[in-house]
Amino acid sequence: MLGNGKTAPAPADDPTKDTESPQEQLEVENGMTFRPHHLRPQSKHTTSFTSMSSYASSDSEDEDKDDNKIQGSSFASGDQKISVPTTAHQSPSSQTPSNKLHTRAQDRRPGGGTLLRPAGKAHDWYSGGRITSRGRWFRDSQNRTLLLRGVNLCGNSKLPTTPNGSSHLNERFFDHRNVCFLGRPFPRDQADEHFSRLRRWGLTFVRLLVPWEALEHSGPGIYDEAFIDSLVELIELMPKYGIKCFIDPHQDCWSRFSGGSGAPGWTFEVAGLDITKFKVTGAAYVHNTNQYPGDSPPMVWPTNYTKLAASTMFTLFWAGDTFAPNKTYQGEPIQQFLQNRYIACYQHLARRLSHLDAIVGYEVMNEPHPGYVGLKSLKRYDFNTNLFFGDFPSALESFALADGMTLPIEVWVKSWPYPTRKERTRLINVEKECAWIDGECLWKQQGVWRVNPKTGAPQIVKPDYFTKDPITGEKVDFYRLYLNFVNKYSRAIQTVAPSAFIFVGPIPNEPAPVWGPEDHEENIVYAPHWYDLHSIFNKAFDGRITHNVQGLSKGMNVFSATYFGMKGAKKNYRGQLANVLNIGLQNVGTKPCLIGECGIPMDINQRQAFMSGDYGYHSKFLDAVLSAMEANLLSFTLWNYNTTNDNTYGDHWNGEDFSIFSLDSPRRSPHLINGSSSPNSSKASLRQQAPNFAKEIMRRAAAQNADGGSVMTDGVDATISDNGSTVDNDDNDTAQGERKAERDDEADTIMDDDSPFDRSYFCFDYEESKDGPDHEHHLGGRALDAVVRPYAAKVAGEPISSEFDYNTLQYTFRFCNYIQVPVPIVHVTTPEQLSQGTGSASLSSDLANSDGFTLDGQKVATSGKSEPNPAWIGHPPEGTMMAFETEVFIPSYHYDDTGLEILVSDGDWRYVKERQTLYYRHRDMQPGAVHSIRIKPVNRSAAGTNLTSTKAGQSNSSVVVEGSDIQVHSGAGPSTPANTTGTRPEGDSDCASCIIM
Repeated sequence: MLGNGKTAPAPADDPTKDTESPQEQLEVENGMTFRPHHLRPQSKHTTSFTSMSSYASSDSEDEDKDDNKIQGSSFASGDQKISVPTTAHQSPSSQTPSNKLHTRAQDRRPGGGTLLRPAGKAHDWYSGGRITSRGRWFRDSQNRTLLLRGVNLCGNSKLPTTPNGSSHLNERFFDHRNVCFLGRPFPRDQADEHFSRLRRWGLTFVRLLVPWEALEHSGPGIYDEAFIDSLVELIELMPKYGIKCFIDPHQDCWSRFSGGSGAPGWTFEVAGLDITKFKVTGAAYVHNTNQYPGDSPPMVWPTNYTKLAASTMFTLFWAGDTFAPNKTYQGEPIQQFLQNRYIACYQHLARRLSHLDAIVGYEVMNEPHPGYVGLKSLKRYDFNTNLFFGDFPSALESFALADGMTLPIEVWVKSWPYPTRKERTRLINVEKECAWIDGECLWKQQGVWRVNPKTGAPQIVKPDYFTKDPITGEKVDFYRLYLNFVNKYSRAIQTVAPSAFIFVGPIPNEPAPVWGPEDHEENIVYAPHWYDLHSIFNKAFDGRITHNVQGLSKGMNVFSATYFGMKGAKKNYRGQLANVLNIGLQNVGTKPCLIGECGIPMDINQRQAFMSGDYGYHSKFLDAVLSAMEANLLSFTLWNYNTTNDNTYGDHWNGEDFSIFSLDSPRRSPHLINGSSSPNSSKASLRQQAPNFAKEIMRRAAAQNADGGSVMTDGVDATISDNGSTVDNDDNDTAQGERKAERDDEADTIMDDDSPFDRSYFCFDYEESKDGPDHEHHLGGRALDAVVRPYAAKVAGEPISSEFDYNTLQYTFRFCNYIQVPVPIVHVTTPEQLSQGTGSASLSSDLANSDGFTLDGQKVATSGKSEPNPAWIGHPPEGTMMAFETEVFIPSYHYDDTGLEILVSDGDWRYVKERQTLYYRHRDMQPGAVHSIRIKPVNRSAAGTNLTSTKAGQSNSSVVVEGSDIQVHSGAGPSTPANTTGTRPEGDSDCASCIIM
């Protein structure tokens, strides 16, 4: 079927081709087999399996009668013409009363008290039912493997809004009880913009930062209920956008007052420390108080892990009972007091959030650190495992400085080939201040050190104090202490949220703890972090050389740890992440793994991109990182999406700038695909027309939400027309009002054929189908060429490989059928059942969440404990088709302006551009059978040439379909007989792919 609606000429007779079997028409490329496909009419699954998906068939007889009455573009198979819808919406006038259903904005997703199921987009985590796990994979209620992808939301959540907590400011910094975090991560009236943007980018699994300080800053047991209320309001909106999240009790170096984030200021008072003395005594490097105007020293904050304030607090938190047994607060041992307050705080939060569908779990603690626990030398830290940078006192020197002594301290600077070197020494605490409220060091009280009476210098008394129990002499294992806390925290959370996942991370850059038989197993997720530490520390990347810091920290030779070029970078990162995954599976057990943090600094290469708008190096850097994630089939959440990021202060925390969104909106970096696009396009992009558009959106969110097509230009409300010019909206109020009314009507109306395969009774929010790289939601994005990428989100089997080629935009995914079939998977509808009127009932994801359901008179338990009828589960009867859907996110950011070639190994597929989703149903149901999907853009002119120059019926020719937002392709499959008539039907050209323009 040609794009103009005409049918291609009938092919010349070719007896050889007519007698070919489908097995003889395989295309082999790069070791993967793709089956030639045919465009065939797709009936209402008269001989197919029906998956238990959100695409449940309607029970309405009238709707079934109208099943093929869909307007739009069409394709041909044989002599039959099939219509394909161009949009997922239908005007109200075209619906009969029996089909006209309505839903209000608050009813479009679960979580608002409605039974309507969410729309089945690949990146909508509600359409498959509740997220569960099986072995190392996340699963949905249809037993599909989930590859979750999203962001950390967000870096500014570490900081209070009142007073302004940006780390370059110090107003009322020490007034730690009177702070407010309302408006973090962003105000409610900005939620639509940011959640819509994340949905458009396919990043809909969120790690939501909620520091301890945000909840309990006023004092022990005093919770900020107003802040929790604001979180509830924000999280209640997430289902509308397909977003799910887990809570991250974020901390860095214990607290803002010890140079990081996390714990309330009163925790230092509990321990007997005076936060106002940290600067002069060198107990912490706090950006708010240490920096000079304009000074943003790179990556100094991690050195606080070895300084007195953070190390002491972590030691008391994990092992106060062991190393400070006499230290109490309000009659309670210091370790128990701190741990109990922490656990009670997040249990209270979990109780307040327990009714929210969007919450899937809670993390134990971000990047836990042992403090002094297990420290072998009090005189010198290990250079291979600690960052020597800036003022770097030993543990003993830190004790003495905080006790009021003046000492010369080493100062380290960047160098090569080692990351840093000692440059000089300088005197610290010449004022002889004491950081302890009672005037004496806690560790001196424990007999760890003393002042030499003869020399007046600090002297170690118990050099191995922190490596073994002072009473029993047994070796102290930090991970044993940590896992004891994990067990305690997990049980407390799951008491109020029984199905919650518990995300557990190791010490940064260290192996995972070894799980023992006594450790908590229920719904544990291994959640480590990974960064290219060398590039982050130097804030530089040009793709020429990368280093395996992971290997160097374990003694690897510097030459063996050096990689050259982008291929080398990808190999380097892929290998490091493979180690993280494999060691995690070995130590933690076969549990799901999600990389909780990964990303790149955006201020690399002397911030040149901020002025040029060219984020090419950033995209290459991030592509190497994400390619390594995909190669290891890892779920991940990027660090980070920061709604207040700008080019001046970055993420407003300790000089970091990692956000993939910025208020200082960049232009899109040039990306050439086969010479099809040019950075010197004559048409100005939205970013070029309004480079500060994103910042204006943030300031005037209400106006933006009222009409998504309006922008603010120099204070005048204007609309960007199709030709790129702006039109004064004073002349367009009437037209905009009419358009808005039409959208409201459209949003309140349920489309007859809203499902890609079956019928459903829910609607989509209004979405523009033309949403290429210049769509307004992409404004503010950084390195989006790498950030926004296709991925298989819901897989009807076990993933084998996933690869996205950043240069050609080709995406290839392979997976296999489960060797042991999960229960239940599918409902088989045979022709006999269909003729008897049985087997056609829909199975919704709502049923999958229940204890069981009745299918054809037999009870089936969704828990998998019963033995269902083998006629329904597992292998299909001969002659039937499997309707088990894999969903792939295909971002219009990359493919809106190109044709799209889709190849699959078997089965059929449907591409719904408006949903940015490819739905694929494989046909081969043998256990372990491998399936392949490949998508790639095609040049429009090249595709047109191919269409006109290739004769119909010729092998490996392509079918081009134009002008449609929804495309259907039904594969021949292994059981489809070859055409044996003298003439091949028109349009049935044994094409190896379908190209969508």
